Amino acid sequence: MTADFLWKSPLRNWQTLLVVLVFTIGPPCVSQSSPPPLGATPQAGTTFRVWAPFVDSVAVKVNDADPVPMTKEPGHPQADDTVWLAKVTAAKIGDRYKYLISTNGVTREFVDPRARQLTGPDPAAWSLIIDPSPVSSLAGEPAFNQMVIYEMHVGTFNVLPGQSTGTFESATAKLDYLSGLGVNSIEVMPVHENASFDSHTPPNFNWGYDAVQLYAVNSSYGGADQLKRFVKACHDRKIAVILDVVYNHLVGNNFLMSFGGVNGPGFKDGIYFYGDDREDTGFGPRPDYGRPQVRAYVDENALMWLREYGIDGLRWDSTINIRDVRNGSADNPDGGQLLRTANDDYRNSDPKQPNKISIAEDLQGNAALVTPTASGGFGFNSQWDDSLFFDLRRAVTAVNDQDRNVGAIKGSIENGAFGRVIYSENHDKVGHPNDLADGKPQIRLPALIDVNNHESVFAKKRSTLAAAVVMTSPGIPMLFQGQEMFDDRTFDFFQATPVNWDRVIKFPGLVAIYRDLIALRRNVAGKTAGLSAEHVNVFHADEQNKTLAFHRFGNGGSGDDVVVVVNLSNNDFHPLNIGFPRQGKWIVRFNSGAAVYDPEFKNDDSFDTTANPGQKDGLNFNGDVGIGPYSVVILSQD
Repeated sequence: MTADFLWKSPLRNWQTLLVVLVFTIGPPCVSQSSPPPLGATPQAGTTFRVWAPFVDSVAVKVNDADPVPMTKEPGHPQADDTVWLAKVTAAKIGDRYKYLISTNGVTREFVDPRARQLTGPDPAAWSLIIDPSPVSSLAGEPAFNQMVIYEMHVGTFNVLPGQSTGTFESATAKLDYLSGLGVNSIEVMPVHENASFDSHTPPNFNWGYDAVQLYAVNSSYGGADQLKRFVKACHDRKIAVILDVVYNHLVGNNFLMSFGGVNGPGFKDGIYFYGDDREDTGFGPRPDYGRPQVRAYVDENALMWLREYGIDGLRWDSTINIRDVRNGSADNPDGGQLLRTANDDYRNSDPKQPNKISIAEDLQGNAALVTPTASGGFGFNSQWDDSLFFDLRRAVTAVNDQDRNVGAIKGSIENGAFGRVIYSENHDKVGHPNDLADGKPQIRLPALIDVNNHESVFAKKRSTLAAAVVMTSPGIPMLFQGQEMFDDRTFDFFQATPVNWDRVIKFPGLVAIYRDLIALRRNVAGKTAGLSAEHVNVFHADEQNKTLAFHRFGNGGSGDDVVVVVNLSNNDFHPLNIGFPRQGKWIVRFNSGAAVYDPEFKNDDSFDTTANPGQKDGLNFNGDVGIGPYSVVILSQD
């Protein structure tokens, strides 16, 4: 990926400014060459359009009125391009509707595959006509190297007393907390209307990855209008919203199965899905990316979130199961074409989206994911990366110091770039207790570090050590909800695990660690610009003493050069002599082991130092630093 592709600034050129103005002034203009939108379009009544090939007739029923027959729209000569059209002058925003589709003499009712909202995820659901007014995009999304992401699950983020689930409205009530923490980007787990994955999962709760259709916003969260208000509230606080989207499968009992009543040869489960073994993902049916209309269904859904809801970026779930089948065992060119087309449309269709991030959850470390499509890649800006996560997890959860692999962490830091999202916790890594990785359950770090006492000093120090390394390494750092307040509970897939906000009061010092790290990462005080710059040099890696130090920098010099020192042992080092990139005074900006963060921590284990001439660790200067057990110290120059 070119440097310009990764490092563009939100207001770098006049074209970008024009895009911002377009979004600020009002809704985007649709090109005259653009096809009329499918779904329900309210304007002087409501126009309904639905793609339904190979059927005998279609009618639309609004509320309890008599069904209105639909006609085939001119200009679609192929049978599989058939679009049906009706204008219902009495239909208005807030009304319910269904399609009545007759095939081979049998009439069935269907929700609209393009409905922005449904009455619920159950089989008796109706589609709803919603206000199409768009939300303005954030004027100046954070540049990729400045992003600090907070992963949020709306259903559990802020569950109010007496409520069974969180909503966009209740999440909005905690946005000031997130703003105060310093995060400038929220990644919201999927908000597609979803159903139970299996009989063991409570209705309408499974993290959101099992959509019944792609366009409808989760009704239990508050629906489309509340999502728009939530996004606007985030933008009012200069917080970008990244949405997790799921295009690799739908839930088995989804509303697109056998749509229109069309089954038979080539359409085992209908027109939206593969008719062969490519359909099976193990989680639910895979869309047929080879059909232009299905590929457009996904592509236009991605653009919908950006245009209508003002979403500032998308994180594509499990792209490996789009570009491949059977989790990477067989290439799927149809899916690869979808990824390339969608990312090109993301940036090139009107209105253009030049600064909205596109993230792949592929987890293969494949450079092609973040290579521009013009160079043969898939065109994403970034991808989730597990390498640093696993090296850190192995290190901080090992019982004995000698089992911590400093070299592995060194390699993961050096191999990083801003083409990756990095973390020490995410929803998958803390929510699968029965799914082992390295022989250990995937649960919260404090619970893994000390299985007998999740709130021990070791659990506190080593979990925050991992977070500090993430926050200072190359990549886009991400936290998972509750991590900053030392949540030790498994984020359960089968039952809700609401954030316990009392822990902010119980562990204010640990919350402050994350607040201070975020401020340093974002260079709020103007002293640590190197933490968001492109260069890294891991110059010190002592496998015997389990210490590590690295240099982060852009152009170098005061306010730019940053040295990060990590102690992965239970020993004090007073002093620890290490190399420095420049001579002169280096000031401690952060010490994760300071007593100000927790009464069990020490306060005398770090100090400012002076680097003097003399080679050390391959650098031309050296100095003594102080660092306590399982701690991270950050130094820079004025």
